[in-house]
Amino acid sequence: MKTLFSLYAWLVWILHLLVALPVLVLALAIDPALGLRVVQATARSAFFLCGIRIRVIGTERVDWSRAHVFMGNHQNLLDPFVLVVAIPHHMVGIEKRENQRLPLYGAASRAWGNIPIDREDPEAARATIAEATDRLRRGTSIVILPEGTRTKDGRIGPFKKGGFHMALGAGADIVPFTFNGAYQLLRNGDWRLRPGTIEVVFGEAIATEDYTRETLDDLVEAVRGAVCSEFKG
Repeated sequence: MKTLFSLYAWLVWILHLLVALPVLVLALAIDPALGLRVVQATARSAFFLCGIRIRVIGTERVDWSRAHVFMGNHQNLLDPFVLVVAIPHHMVGIEKRENQRLPLYGAASRAWGNIPIDREDPEAARATIAEATDRLRRGTSIVILPEGTRTKDGRIGPFKKGGFHMALGAGADIVPFTFNGAYQLLRNGDWRLRPGTIEVVFGEAIATEDYTRETLDDLVEAVRGAVCSEFKG
């Protein structure tokens, strides 16, 4: 039954992406807010048909009128779609370049405006961070999963520092968020998808103006601590 359900669930996602992609490209050309509504409707429909409920906690802690850097743990391939449902305005993510070569998802990611990063090329990675910093200053929120890769065992790993340099450079607050339950529904290395509940908890914004390049490690620790404090394992 698990195998049959997983085949059904992935078919649901594939069909949703096939239908939504041309609509998304057209909507984004008209208005990013319209594109956001298209993606949110697509994700909500797919989650509903797969028996996955999204519970969002702590939205009242976030000033949604401002651009922020959102940072949280990375559980599985569904994370970007969960965030689209949870964050009520257009934002873009920094993700590894290989993701934008994936069928369907890659095309959707490029259309959405996500920023690819080449982690094997330090100079190119710095250029990516500079581009993201500029977009943040111009009012676009940026989502970063600072572990850099999906968890292999469900636990939260160490955070990479690139996104923190970006937040400092732009003078933007960092909003920590925590995924709970997603790993249990889709584990790294296992294609089988299960129904259930994914919880997203937003924490209080952490002002980067209280930190400098010299105290960057303290900022990393503060954000990771905030993410871990809401984590249920």
